[in-house]
Amino acid sequence: MVDPFFDSLANALGGQLAVALGTAAQGALAKVRSLLRRRGDSDPETMAALTAAEQPSAGEPQIKALAERLDRVAQDDPEFDAEVRAAGSSVHVELSASQSRVVNQNSGEVRTLVQTEQINGDITFN
Repeated sequence: MVDPFFDSLANALGGQLAVALGTAAQGALAKVRSLLRRRGDSDPETMAALTAAEQPSAGEPQIKALAERLDRVAQDDPEFDAEVRAAGSSVHVELSASQSRVVNQNSGEVRTLVQTEQINGDITFN
């Protein structure tokens, strides 16, 4: 199964969901695309998958092939994986949130934190 992160990126790179992205995620997507194009010199398979997914006629098979390729390359190259995840995290978060999912994020120091999609009943902090 393809990592949902790479599925989100492939859909955005292929233009399938790019219109749903805000300004920050559009910038992140440009960074991811740049990383992939740089890699394309030494990785023609990834470049071919990206090019096919970017075509106006691209459909689910091309998007799926790109997601699978990104997932495979990331497993083989931890440095590339870290770069793509850093560059594309806002794309994944924004697309996950726009697909009627809850995306909880926290950074910094907190004392009490509750992150949830739905609460039925009371919450008491002592």
